[in-house]
Amino acid sequence: MAEVRMPKMGDGMEEGTINSWLKKEGEHVNSGEPLAEVETDKANVEISAYESGVLTKIIVQVGQTVPIGEIIAVIGDAAAPTAAANGSASSKPQTAPEKKSANTTEKTSEKTSATSTVSANGNAPATAASQTENHSVPTAERIKISPLARRMASEMKIDVARVSGTGPAGRIVERDIKAFSNQQPAGTQSAVAAAPEPSRVMPTVETPAAPGRITPSVPSGPTAAGGQDIKPSKMREAIARRTVQSKQNIPHFYVTMAIEMDRALALLKELNADGASKVTVNDLIVKSCAVALGRVPEVNATWTAEGIIHRYAEAHIGVAVGIEEGLIIPVVRDCQTKTLRQISEEAKQLIGKARNGQLKPEDYSGGTFSVSNLGMMGVDEFIAIINPPEAAILAIGGINREPVFAPDGDTMTIRSKMKVSLSADHRLLDGVIAARFLQEVKKSLESPFSLLS
Repeated sequence: MAEVRMPKMGDGMEEGTINSWLKKEGEHVNSGEPLAEVETDKANVEISAYESGVLTKIIVQVGQTVPIGEIIAVIGDAAAPTAAANGSASSKPQTAPEKKSANTTEKTSEKTSATSTVSANGNAPATAASQTENHSVPTAERIKISPLARRMASEMKIDVARVSGTGPAGRIVERDIKAFSNQQPAGTQSAVAAAPEPSRVMPTVETPAAPGRITPSVPSGPTAAGGQDIKPSKMREAIARRTVQSKQNIPHFYVTMAIEMDRALALLKELNADGASKVTVNDLIVKSCAVALGRVPEVNATWTAEGIIHRYAEAHIGVAVGIEEGLIIPVVRDCQTKTLRQISEEAKQLIGKARNGQLKPEDYSGGTFSVSNLGMMGVDEFIAIINPPEAAILAIGGINREPVFAPDGDTMTIRSKMKVSLSADHRLLDGVIAARFLQEVKKSLESPFSLLS
């Protein structure tokens, strides 16, 4: 018999939610075969069986959240009878029918009823028969759907069983929910979710005053605006936890520099003229950061729990991606050895997976440095919060046309300028090192043909 436990899938993961079971009780499962789909604070991930056998018991049901290391299911010997097949794990063969009195039958019925009630309330495990029945009825639980699409369907009152998925392996993604909604006349969505979702809307509860207690009067006047309390998603909870941790434990300081981008834009125009997969400004920045990390290795480091500075040998650069549920930072690995085209292709794949909720833990773990770009949103400049345990993050603003005077002070030209701001950990870095790093980024972007080697 093998216990299946909630695995740790990525940095900072503390718990996971069962989105669907891909196997039912009593079914055979091979080692390495997908067993369940788990929602973490960053993505939906399929977990696989580590041993072959029969899924004899599902302990954690769909929708339940448990900490890492918790037992979620049991895989038994394929030759052993299962509870689902026999109807009871403790049933024994009898040589003759046993007569039961009316009182015995009544007590047994009451016990079965009580057990079912307790299981429904979630306070005790359900019987094998009730688990099999409960797990086989709601087929919608086994529909493959991204977390974002699931939330959109709930908010738009759409029955996901009626939606056709166009994602990998038929997974329902954001575009499928939007397309289904656009095809429906107003008011035809499922009424199942007509009321606010209990798990996401926290109702206000009024507590009556105790007998004999004097309740203070509230002065008359304008009342606060109405609204609702919304339970944050797992991703938003993780963002809140990690950003508070970052600002409380890491002494941030910030350095900003303006970079002339005319030659970089000209290079991009030339590179993208052939109609191939387009290289972006962000790709150039990631490549320039990889070069700068090699020349200023102090930035490619972390402050360990033991108070030691650890410098990384590789440049694994995270690219911040904004999605409906929050923010996630997939990592382009070994940027110091990859060409600009390779970085561009890998970044596009990771961004697409992030927006479809298909990232695996290895896609967003192990970064050594990060970049966050809001330039395409019309932002001139901003500062970012460091992504622990990294030592720095580069915030990128938009490219604007600005007047620039020549060194003689008499001639003025119009140049494309971009402001970047480095948020740095003062435990490892000082202003001079941060400035040197930005100088290297500036040098590469203002002489961009060096990035093609």
